Amino acid sequence: MGVICLLSIAYAIKLLAILDKGKHDPVLLNYGWDLTFNSESYSGVDLRSFYFPDVKRGDVVELTCTIPDKIPSKSKLVVPIHYYDVQVFIDDEYIFEADRRRNDMELGLGSGFYAVDLGSGVSGKTLRLVFRVGEDNAFSSLGSPGIWDSNTFYQDYAAGKVWYLALSFFFIVIGIAMIIMALAQEVRGTFAFADSVRFSSLSLLAMAFGIWIFTGMNLTEIFSPDIITKVDINYTSFFFIPIFFIGFHFESGRFKDEKGIKQARRRNILFGTVWLLGLGFIAYALYMHYVHGESLRSHLIVMHIYDVFVICMLVFIRLYDLFKGVNTHQISSYATIITGVAAFTDLVRYNYYLRMSPKGGAGFSVSITCIVMIFFVLSLFFDYMSTTIMDAREEERIGLISKLAYTDPLTGLNNRQATERFFDSIDSSGEEYIAVQFDLNNLKVANDTYGHEEGDKYIALFADTLKHVFEGKGYIARTGGDEFVYVMTPKLEGERSWLEGRLKDLNAILSNKDTGHSGLKMSTAFGSYDSIDGDAKTIRDGLRIADARMYEMKKKMKAGR
Repeated sequence: MGVICLLSIAYAIKLLAILDKGKHDPVLLNYGWDLTFNSESYSGVDLRSFYFPDVKRGDVVELTCTIPDKIPSKSKLVVPIHYYDVQVFIDDEYIFEADRRRNDMELGLGSGFYAVDLGSGVSGKTLRLVFRVGEDNAFSSLGSPGIWDSNTFYQDYAAGKVWYLALSFFFIVIGIAMIIMALAQEVRGTFAFADSVRFSSLSLLAMAFGIWIFTGMNLTEIFSPDIITKVDINYTSFFFIPIFFIGFHFESGRFKDEKGIKQARRRNILFGTVWLLGLGFIAYALYMHYVHGESLRSHLIVMHIYDVFVICMLVFIRLYDLFKGVNTHQISSYATIITGVAAFTDLVRYNYYLRMSPKGGAGFSVSITCIVMIFFVLSLFFDYMSTTIMDAREEERIGLISKLAYTDPLTGLNNRQATERFFDSIDSSGEEYIAVQFDLNNLKVANDTYGHEEGDKYIALFADTLKHVFEGKGYIARTGGDEFVYVMTPKLEGERSWLEGRLKDLNAILSNKDTGHSGLKMSTAFGSYDSIDGDAKTIRDGLRIADARMYEMKKKMKAGR
């Protein structure tokens, strides 16, 4: 993963160098416009300093200027769009239009730009742009159109936004790499399920943030002119960022005391409730957008309120943990706090520009959060990987110790301690069961005649035979020196008859086993109890009945010798 990070950074630097080489600057049409807004006319307008009063859906803006002389022979006119349709005329000759039909149908419009081929010989001609506003308060200022060289337009445009391009690719690549790693670790069983969910949330957060930057900085226009879908993706990815942010902070449940477990449970209930509320709102916004044509942009203020609540909740909790000294993941806490403060600052800045600054939303650019998110994702990734792998190793060690505590070392079967727990689970579940008690014959002969080492081999051979005969079905345990137990909880028709057949053939199978000694033949006495045929209150009572039947069989076997 570290190699992928380094390669991503190297790719970003290489991309910067390639795109910046031989870059051509556009001719920006900032000033000299004649502007008509509804019935009001203005002359010599500089678009960089001209601000509109409250615009309403259906308002018309018309811009007219003379195309400069010094432009490339093959040119593209780049027209910024912000929720209005557009018509382009050269000397009153119509050459391009976009989104007018959508506007007539009262469907949502896009934000970005359209690149229009001007052809040759347009210098000195009159350029006229006609915009019809598609949403109330869609903008307070207009971006300046620009004339670019058609031959190098896409390279030049990408070079102008290379840092955003590299940054978005970096987050997307890192996110994809992390989600692949999370899936691989889940398959291998290195992470607990909750850890995989948290790590996947961090991965999706990185990807959503990268997509948000990519679409928000109008980089999709390099690959596709569909700014309508671009805007939908932009808002959807932004809406999901706090969802993934919460997902990373779900408590994994690794606590040593009851107090910590209860606190984690309470927090997960809180996080889960907020998480579900966010998902519900996103589902509602998407439904209203795609079914009723309502703009996703109209839900932005509610999403901002939700974002602020999520930020305040998580920052407060992490500050509380640091203050109380109960948080073992300090890097994660500090990263959450710093990122939360940065995101809150950018939210305040955006709403200030949108509602109080004459520049409107166009005056805002994401800056603080972009930088902080790089360190957030990387620091949390390395911190989370190191702590989770350490926790996984600790769980593996505890699991090994637990396995040794409940496993018979000679046969690998469950031991008496494990069997007592299993009996408790059977009684509490109320399941039907068939219990079989075995007593291995001739173990004393094996020990006395051939030695205890051969006796151990004799026991191990019997255990392996039981595993083979019962085909891994049911529960097998060694509860004493020559005592074994088998328990089946039949759920399918025919399992009882199957077990009856297995027991009937068992001694014939054992008699053919090679014990390594011609004078040592293997056999067993057994007795069974079926819970549907008796009135034993517990499985232990049932096994006592099975044990008595086993001794009856043992007496018959001795008498028949």
